Amino acid sequence: MTPDPVQQQFLSRVNDGESITGFLWKDLAWHGVAWHGAEIRQCIIERNTFTGMDWQSCHIDGAVFVGARWSDAILRDCVFTSCRFVDCVFESTTFHTHQFLECAFEGCVFRACQYAEGALINAPILDLAIEASRVEKLVLSGNRQVRLRFKDSAFLHLVLADFNFSNLTLENARFTNLIAMECTAKDYVFQGVPLFQSQFTDSDMAGSDFSHADLSQVCFKGCGLQACRFDRANMRQALVMQANAANAVFAGANLECANFSDTNCERANFRGADMNMTILNRSNLRHADFSGCDMAFTDFSYSDISQADFSGGRFMRSKHHAVIDHDTRYGSRLGILPADHDLLRAEQWVKLP
Repeated sequence: MTPDPVQQQFLSRVNDGESITGFLWKDLAWHGVAWHGAEIRQCIIERNTFTGMDWQSCHIDGAVFVGARWSDAILRDCVFTSCRFVDCVFESTTFHTHQFLECAFEGCVFRACQYAEGALINAPILDLAIEASRVEKLVLSGNRQVRLRFKDSAFLHLVLADFNFSNLTLENARFTNLIAMECTAKDYVFQGVPLFQSQFTDSDMAGSDFSHADLSQVCFKGCGLQACRFDRANMRQALVMQANAANAVFAGANLECANFSDTNCERANFRGADMNMTILNRSNLRHADFSGCDMAFTDFSYSDISQADFSGGRFMRSKHHAVIDHDTRYGSRLGILPADHDLLRAEQWVKLP
């Protein structure tokens, strides 16, 4: 399709390296043309459609897009700064190293998109739905008035900084290597959500529900996990270190090779969990419930397991070195390694002034 005179003038000026400033474009249909190196500033673009477009190394600053629609488009090495998007749709669009900086999104949708790499930073309004898309690497930080919806989409490396999950609605979303730093997810429902290799470092997640979720190789280091539910979650090789998991529920979970070192698990419920090679060193396990657990090669060394309940549990070469176990209910101690008195004497000798 041959561009109309307005479009021809625009493309000519772009090819000449000119900056396009202060234009108003309404109801234009762009088909199959390339914008390479376009500089667009302070323009208003209403109800334009961009079909089969190739945008490369473009910089759009202070533009307003209303009812615009991108479809089967490619945006590569483009930067949008201080733009406003109102009721816009990006459909079957591919983003490569794409940046939205201080841009406002109001009622917008990314649908069936491929987001290879980019960032959405310091948005004053972020009302955005991501549907049926694949997001490989995206950083979200510093955004305000957030309302996000993730539906039927896969996120391979999503980075969230100081993010409140109460502003996010999940529907059949899948995550691999989600990075959540100093975030808040209090009483949030992650039930059944795949979160393989994700990290929730130093985040407040008290009361959240992770039951039946895939949390294999997930890191909860330094997190507040008080009263969280991990019923029957897959937590194989998970790191729950230096965390507060008091009153949390891990009943029936797969905790094979998980590490709970230096964690407060007072009154936590591990009933019936698979704790093969689980590490619980230097932890507060007072009043915890380990009844019916499989504890082959589990290491409780240096922990306080006073008043804990191990009745019906199955030990095999489990370490209880230097534990505090006042009024602990063991049931059978069969399978617990004998105390290593020589090691204990050596440790006490090293601690002498």
